[in-house]
Amino acid sequence: MKIKFNKSLVLLGLIVLSMSCKKVFDVNHPGGPITPEQEWGNPDFIKGYVTNFYNTLPSWNRNEEISAEAFSGGSGGNALNFFLTGKYTTQTGYPDRVWDWSSVRSINNFFANIDKSKSVLSATDYQSLKGQAYFFRAYLYYRMVKVLGGVPIITTVQDPTADINTLLVKRNSSLECFEFINKQLDSAINLLPVSYDADNTGRVTKGAAMAVKGEALLLKASPLFCKTPNAGYWNDAYSALASAKTELDADGFGLYTDNTLKTNENMWYDKAGAAKEMILSLRYHYPEKTNGFQQGQRPLTETSGAAGSCDPTWEMVKEYPMKNGMDISDPNSGYDPTEFWKNRDPRFYTAIVYNGARYDFADITPRVQWIFNGIAGDDAYKATANYNITGFYCRKGIDTTLGAVGWNHQAFDWPIIRYAEVLLNLAEAANETGHSGEAKNYIIQIRKRAHIDIGSGNYGLAASVGTDYQSTLNAVMKEREIEFAFEGKRFWDLRRRRMFSVLNSLGTLHAYGPYLNKAVASTQYGVDITQSNSAIAFQLSNIIVTSPASFDRDGFLKAITKYVYEPIDLSSTNQIQIPDSYYFGPIDPQYILQNKNLQQNQGWDNGSFNPVIQ
Repeated sequence: MKIKFNKSLVLLGLIVLSMSCKKVFDVNHPGGPITPEQEWGNPDFIKGYVTNFYNTLPSWNRNEEISAEAFSGGSGGNALNFFLTGKYTTQTGYPDRVWDWSSVRSINNFFANIDKSKSVLSATDYQSLKGQAYFFRAYLYYRMVKVLGGVPIITTVQDPTADINTLLVKRNSSLECFEFINKQLDSAINLLPVSYDADNTGRVTKGAAMAVKGEALLLKASPLFCKTPNAGYWNDAYSALASAKTELDADGFGLYTDNTLKTNENMWYDKAGAAKEMILSLRYHYPEKTNGFQQGQRPLTETSGAAGSCDPTWEMVKEYPMKNGMDISDPNSGYDPTEFWKNRDPRFYTAIVYNGARYDFADITPRVQWIFNGIAGDDAYKATANYNITGFYCRKGIDTTLGAVGWNHQAFDWPIIRYAEVLLNLAEAANETGHSGEAKNYIIQIRKRAHIDIGSGNYGLAASVGTDYQSTLNAVMKEREIEFAFEGKRFWDLRRRRMFSVLNSLGTLHAYGPYLNKAVASTQYGVDITQSNSAIAFQLSNIIVTSPASFDRDGFLKAITKYVYEPIDLSSTNQIQIPDSYYFGPIDPQYILQNKNLQQNQGWDNGSFNPVIQ
């Protein structure tokens, strides 16, 4: 989904948002108060009311620390967070924990009134608006159920003056909630169009609703909710996802390609071209709506006031396969640990910035990114206690067309569901339903787009992928890890498959910090090490950017660099130990105090509610 930033559309959304603290439509205008009847009789206000539902979509929440993809020293020094170390409490919260009954009430209010407005809306608008409302009611419940399991199903506008006992609702089971979500999405699918006119570009489409339905059914069937496999649930997920793919293909969606090795980087810049891959996304547009997430992710010399966010861990750096598609642990992969950056999956270079990598920005081209401790100034490894403490920077989602001045004009969209994810969701469901060969096909489509070498035709996949269930599942999970790195997917994937053991097995997270071997730099490459650190860095950059094509750049970086492998958390409590109780989040205790009929989840504060279906 893509959103066109039509000023009138934005204004209507802001008007409705400004009324959120008042009774719906209880507003004053120069001509006097406008009644609810008048408002529900105005097509523009009705459309604006629905536009406000889009504020419930998630944005730029990567959860990179709890998935071990990256570390953000600026968020609290160099200690592992409480989730990884098993120190969460019910007050701590939980990633993406949603308890948004205000939005549910707003949507319920829409349904309570929309049929009265049928006469003032065109048939097309009436159908589309109802479809969008069904979608967002389903999506809100999906977000709550994903984290908490079953929650109360409320479809009417509760009267705050009613008997208190009618308001203190109980939690529905997880199964009941999934069935409710499925029905809401079916209603949305039956009403939503496949596309919109230019003034409404960005609203939820039929294909997007079908993709979310498939994702919800995948979650329902997953080991998270079904410790005992349920073949029927997996078949439902497979069928829904196959239907979603068929619809999306017919509607013109697909994998974004641009015939370069930087496809996975360029899709962030090319909004028009990448629209075919963005099934559901939160749109940004300068200057109406920008995001500042990259402020701390950029090197400090190319930003202002923040750094140390989303620095890739050594564990994540090692996860990328080689360009031939083989894991670095494969003795036939050609991996050289002394030149770990060499001949990796092309997606490595669009996501990982290592010491000595080219990292050009609009205000400095050509530019080499040095991270040498003590040499690279503010960009250096351990320049301070909170700045780069892993030895790497994250390249993904950074707008390099913006320099140190103007970085806050960032307006990349946040991809909630890409077409690539629909393919890998379908691959997972296919593998679970005896279609492992089909699953392999979807993996290959993504690897081919990423420019992995074709090899014997398997694009580096093991021979058993496509025939063996476990090998195929491993390949699906690996492809998800690489394709969606730093896009907020990894944590949820590990959780859905009950694979926190992958994180626990790491022990702790590590840096791979670069230090300059001054003696080699001086004797072999003529670097004047008596100069200032910045002057030394300039000399090193000059060697790379001015040397002829025959210059062995990789050998140069290898020769002048000494790496130190060390834990990020140097305390005595640096071990990752996520308990099984963390597979589901807790309800905030304040809500249980307000409603005596709400049960806390098992594993939290002696809770008794079991979110598992079977």
